Amino acid sequence: MTKEDRLYLPLEWVAAADLFALMLLVTTDVAGRYLFNKPLPAGYEMIQALMGVLAFSSLPLISRSNEHIALGLFDHLFSGRANRVRLFLVHAFSGAVLGFMTWRLWVNAGKLLANHDSTAVLQVPLAPICYFMTAMSALAVFALFLLAVRALRRDGP
Repeated sequence: MTKEDRLYLPLEWVAAADLFALMLLVTTDVAGRYLFNKPLPAGYEMIQALMGVLAFSSLPLISRSNEHIALGLFDHLFSGRANRVRLFLVHAFSGAVLGFMTWRLWVNAGKLLANHDSTAVLQVPLAPICYFMTAMSALAVFALFLLAVRALRRDGP
């Protein structure tokens, strides 16, 4: 295991624990709803929060290993230096767009904090969740820019 892999290991654990919690929550909610006619109170809120955490904790993991959904329609047209430049441009552009989204998440998190916004039923503050999303998005931007630099150094994805 490399040093870089160890850096991302806690995120893998967070994503796995979150997915497990989501599974338990949905199972409990569905069983309560259809077997006992008593759904889990605020189940919808908890599922929303856990889905956000799952999506954004997975984003840096997907970015670092270059496992985004991609269409390779024109990949066969590029080789050697042209392929390295293409990969650099794809990763740099993706990083720039995600960087813009990260900035907007940061601004939104500040507004949530200033307004003391929270979920309707459980009154869980939304700002910490949004700041977590911002941090994970920033880590994904860093991973994409690393991929862009590496693309210029060698051939292949």
